[in-house]
Amino acid sequence: MDRQENKIGIFGGCFDPVHIGHLVIAEFAYLQFNLEKIIFIPAKIPPHKEKVFATPTQRLEMLRLAISDNENFEVSDMEIKREGPSYTYDTIISFKMNNPGKKIYLIIGEDEFVNLHSWYKINELVKEVIFLVAPRFGKEIKMPHPDLNLKYEKIDSPRIEVSSSFLRNQISSGIYPKYLIPERVLEYIKKERLYGN
Repeated sequence: MDRQENKIGIFGGCFDPVHIGHLVIAEFAYLQFNLEKIIFIPAKIPPHKEKVFATPTQRLEMLRLAISDNENFEVSDMEIKREGPSYTYDTIISFKMNNPGKKIYLIIGEDEFVNLHSWYKINELVKEVIFLVAPRFGKEIKMPHPDLNLKYEKIDSPRIEVSSSFLRNQISSGIYPKYLIPERVLEYIKKERLYGN
């Protein structure tokens, strides 16, 4: 199947750490929607998170290691370079200015999707992207606030019940979940002594 060069998937988040759930969602989105590529963008200061454990540089490096064997995936440090909170709207506008003519598909988990009404400049953001929603709760996607006029598609990917917080707790207990985190990322976590290991 030919890739459509004007369709880009953007996948933002903390990735603290990146894990198999993130990678599976990205791969299925790439295949299902015939995207040119997926760009992972780690947040420097995520607006909706009280605490981030690894530094922005460490989370960026973990992503680079995680996707190093996939030519369809890229990592961008644009939010890490930017001052202040990492608002998705600012990121999308900046990306579009530097990549005119690209159609943006924003990959998001269903738990975030249902809370879109609380996002910064959400009424402007929904005009700029098509949301690709990774299911978390069931077969039907739960919709966000009814006043939001948005476009979305469901990613037909397996639900992998794993979270970064679960993995951090495992690592802090001395358990290294080999198949839930890419091997190169696990080695980096050990080397950097991340998450209390």
